Amino acid sequence: MATRVSRIDDFMTRIGRQRGMSLTTGFDVEFDFPSTSKFPADRYKKDKDIITMLCDEAQLPNVQSATGQISGRYLGEQTVQYPHSRMFTDVGLGFLCDGDMLPLKFLHHWYNFIYGEGTPLISMDDYESTKAVNIRDRSRVNRLAYPDHCTCSVYIMKTEPDADFANGRIPTTFVLENAYPYSVDAVPLSYGTSQITRVNVSFYYSRHSVIYGDVRANYTSGSK
Repeated sequence: MATRVSRIDDFMTRIGRQRGMSLTTGFDVEFDFPSTSKFPADRYKKDKDIITMLCDEAQLPNVQSATGQISGRYLGEQTVQYPHSRMFTDVGLGFLCDGDMLPLKFLHHWYNFIYGEGTPLISMDDYESTKAVNIRDRSRVNRLAYPDHCTCSVYIMKTEPDADFANGRIPTTFVLENAYPYSVDAVPLSYGTSQITRVNVSFYYSRHSVIYGDVRANYTSGSK
């Protein structure tokens, strides 16, 4: 019994060195548009922190392989599955909307830019001026943007608290390469109990990379 208690104490001590258990409520999301991008991301530069903070739901990408089958390698062996390609499925993000609907504007502007819709339609933020806006020509055509001009890297950072900040450590970061929004979900509106307006978006990307943060490196640097 004493041995079991000692092992549990040792286990808890080791978990303590790893800064405890991870919680799902700690994460940050960043959009990094490269220099080759022509999407006017500078329009949202001053509100970048607002868009990041309003992202209240994210997911770390899954890992999946496409496989083939081979049989008859050895006498009596069953069919063997072997991996031949990496598969990258879509990733969903959820945003709370502020009074200016900034996340929704950002996502729709990005989506429309992919299809060559140009700059957003602007009004004076009231009923009469909105009705007076000239809608684009109905016979307009869509000219798709090149991927290098409309995609970006999306950083999904799993954060954990440290001694100073609630998101002071980043043990794991997933970088979605060449990401773009392919689906912006409908935003439900209704009378009744008031709720915060939310928008959900799904992203495709070419592949993802994983950056490992190493808590042991901090101990090593701190001991020098």
